[in-house]
Amino acid sequence: MLLFIFFLTIIISYTGTYLAERLFLKFSLFIDKPEDRSIHKYPTPSAGGIPIIITFILYLLALLALYPANNISHIIMLVSVMPVLIIGSIDDLKKIGVYKRLLVHAFSAIVIVYYFQIDNNSFSVDFKGQSSYMIVFASVVLSMWLMNLYNFMDGVDGYAATESIFVALSASLIAYLNNPSSHIYMYLLGFGAANIGFLIRNWHPAKIFMGDTGSISSGCIFAFFIFYSGSESVISVYTWLILLSVFISDATYTLFVRIVTKKNITEPHLTHAFHIITKTKKSQLFTVKALIYINILWALPMAILSTIYINYHIMIAFIVYLPILLYLIKIGAGLEDRQKI
Repeated sequence: MLLFIFFLTIIISYTGTYLAERLFLKFSLFIDKPEDRSIHKYPTPSAGGIPIIITFILYLLALLALYPANNISHIIMLVSVMPVLIIGSIDDLKKIGVYKRLLVHAFSAIVIVYYFQIDNNSFSVDFKGQSSYMIVFASVVLSMWLMNLYNFMDGVDGYAATESIFVALSASLIAYLNNPSSHIYMYLLGFGAANIGFLIRNWHPAKIFMGDTGSISSGCIFAFFIFYSGSESVISVYTWLILLSVFISDATYTLFVRIVTKKNITEPHLTHAFHIITKTKKSQLFTVKALIYINILWALPMAILSTIYINYHIMIAFIVYLPILLYLIKIGAGLEDRQKI
């Protein structure tokens, strides 16, 4: 039955994405027009995250009908994701100030952190010292960063959706291997399926973009699952860091370089590694395929290894990130043409 729901979700996601695409074109809604720092050349419908999230919610409802949950985690996920989805949709329709967006992102992050770190006390935070408050503060900031870095990395056809599929399905596999009785692997499976249906229309040349609606919502959903799986000791945070290593390293290093070189970090740019690779190879498909190869041949095996040798997961995560960071330095990620750090 789960397999049937999985494939049905892909079909519903594809259908919903196609209908959203036609609707947006007909009424000129969520149209992303090319700018100087855009990779695409023609006006393209955005806000593809709407059918992704709606399909995922339908999947969850079907799953809960068949496998009733014994907690309110799924409700917490919806409460945290919906504000991000709404503000992302508005931003895709008409641009909103960065600080207003960050305020909403902070709310969603606080909901997640409060439920898993404070209300459930899953991480044994006793709040008797300032270190406990620092842990919570760091958790909120890092959750917000995951939402925004996912948005930064959504700049090539199929790139963010491909990453979502890989991370969701890989985490689902690891969750199942670690604890088959947990429902976490089922939830992750559905998010992967919703992205597969969308990717069919988002593959190069893309007919529709994910938009802030989809990219930031995806980051929020993964932030939720990091805390959720950690609270049930199903997936280590270091395993998550390995699965997300390509996105985290590229976005974080590029941001660091742009801060050091005193660039406006709120302005769009084309200096992420995936931008540079796409420009060098003159192919968006090459960049997406490179992501797939790195994830399957490097990140996934190392993520599985980190669950087998749990006492060495920090060291394994360091080994995963090191060659990626060295490559980012080599190609000059974050630097403008002929600029030096």
